[in-house]
Amino acid sequence: MKALYLSAPQSFEYREAGAPKAPQGWVRVRIRQVGICGSDIHYYATGRISDQVVRYPFVLGHEGSGEILDGAGLFPAGAPVYIEPAISCHQCDQCLAGREHTCRNIRFLGNPLEIPGCMCEEIALPPECVLALPDWTGLDEAVLLEPLSIAVHAAKHSNAAQGCRTAIVGAGPIGLSALLAVSEFGPRQILVSEPVAARRAAALKLGAHSAFDPGPGAVSDAVVDASQGGVEVAFECCGTQESIDDATRMLRPGGTLVLIGIPEVDRITYDPHLARRREITIVNVRRQNRCVEQALSILERRRDAARVLLTHRFPPRKAKEAFDLVQQKADGVIKAVLEF
Repeated sequence: MKALYLSAPQSFEYREAGAPKAPQGWVRVRIRQVGICGSDIHYYATGRISDQVVRYPFVLGHEGSGEILDGAGLFPAGAPVYIEPAISCHQCDQCLAGREHTCRNIRFLGNPLEIPGCMCEEIALPPECVLALPDWTGLDEAVLLEPLSIAVHAAKHSNAAQGCRTAIVGAGPIGLSALLAVSEFGPRQILVSEPVAARRAAALKLGAHSAFDPGPGAVSDAVVDASQGGVEVAFECCGTQESIDDATRMLRPGGTLVLIGIPEVDRITYDPHLARRREITIVNVRRQNRCVEQALSILERRRDAARVLLTHRFPPRKAKEAFDLVQQKADGVIKAVLEF
């Protein structure tokens, strides 16, 4: 089989690789579609996320879908499937407490310290990491399940409720997924901050009530004015100092700041006096936990989501072009997909 190797910073090689070893009972999947995630861009551009440092060459990718090659007696050959990228041990205290996403022995696809990713032609996985897809969805839509399930997990932990006012800072794939997820609660308002015009337009298509450009002035003031005093929940989906500051200032007293974005830097500061005086709750999000089925149901109801989110497709030999496009947020890109 062939695999796409990150061979150096911002450099790929698409070449032959050994077939994956499948322990007894594991499932073999022929990869067809892999979405490019923001964390993939971090590894591509800088070779690291915090202490997770790439050792070249390495295979990225964790937003995958494909077809069954060998279903270990559990799936028919050729069946279309979604790939859950987190392999948990099911034995540690976190797994036993129902927190498989913070498993102490987790192996996550495309994490340099754990296991190679799915930007390749074939992969082997335990059967619990493979979900058969219903007839109504396709392999391209399935790559949206991983970011959408993260957004569902974030929304469930956000204190969002029917009639709440919500802000989303950053309208990339995760921010737009957060918009879809929080819409399930029936919010009074969803207000979006995003510098890229095409992404603001996408947010409005998916149901945002207003979308603001943070460039010209104090976007937090605009959101506070539009929400008549601030929002109850703010989802921060960029991971920058500026976006975290903006999201914090958008909150009314008693509000909740939900941190989803992954920073490139190792330290972020915050205004402790503002957070203290407003008694702001800060929620950190670590991937997702048992939210894929709910994400799938959202995609079924929101058939417009894939048309808005899936904007670009590339063969693996054009991976650098695809990654550069996503990194630069050019050409109206939201979610770019590699097709194997």
